[in-house]
Amino acid sequence: MEDRQIIEWDKYDIDALKFMKVDVLGLGMLGCMNRAFSLLEQDKCIKVTMADLQDDDPEVYKMIQRADTLGVFQIESRAQMSMLPPIEPNKFYDLVIKVAIVRPGTTETDFRIFCPVEFCARRVAN
Repeated sequence: MEDRQIIEWDKYDIDALKFMKVDVLGLGMLGCMNRAFSLLEQDKCIKVTMADLQDDDPEVYKMIQRADTLGVFQIESRAQMSMLPPIEPNKFYDLVIKVAIVRPGTTETDFRIFCPVEFCARRVAN
């Protein structure tokens, strides 16, 4: 993971230092993004919605398939990373399914019994 810098701080240390913690996937931040989209349309005549955000960049999926996901929210844990190469996600919905599969309990068993047919078929074809 060349040229990557990750800084991780304990939430209590962040609080003690009076740093602002931002949860970019929280409902408040999603609302903020929607307001920003409204301002773009109002002030610059540029219409953007959440649906316009790109979710199909092939280079990003190659990175994910290699499990090069340190610092990537939801898929950076060892359990999540261990499932990425076998599943080879190549679209957003693949990630939704994979994140849902890796939960306590499923990680202690053979995850393939939980995998959708599409993933199993993809592995057999390879």
